[in-house]
Amino acid sequence: MSEGDFKSVMSLARIPEGKMRGCEIDGRKVVVCRTRDGVYAVDDICTHAYTHLSEGRLRGTRLTCPLHGASFDVRDGRVLGAPATQPLVTHRARINGDQIEVAVDPEAPLQITF
Repeated sequence: MSEGDFKSVMSLARIPEGKMRGCEIDGRKVVVCRTRDGVYAVDDICTHAYTHLSEGRLRGTRLTCPLHGASFDVRDGRVLGAPATQPLVTHRARINGDQIEVAVDPEAPLQITF
């Protein structure tokens, strides 16, 4: 991916620290999380069962699914708690001025299980 792959998704003011917001980038559902460590972007669909993680809970860098309680680290997508076993796909995120920009890898697999 190149620098041009970053897309402005929302203003930084739309996400206070400790909050998250779902969005769609090139047809892919992504949740942008703002922590005191920075801004992160991961797929918005839990790898355990289809549900939007943006409806869950963010505590520090731990994102918890609202359906069954699986949890993930938003920094690298790794699973922190069952019942999920597959990590989340992560996307590059950055702050540019007052905008949050995300670069979605079009080759990244959608990890949805039913």
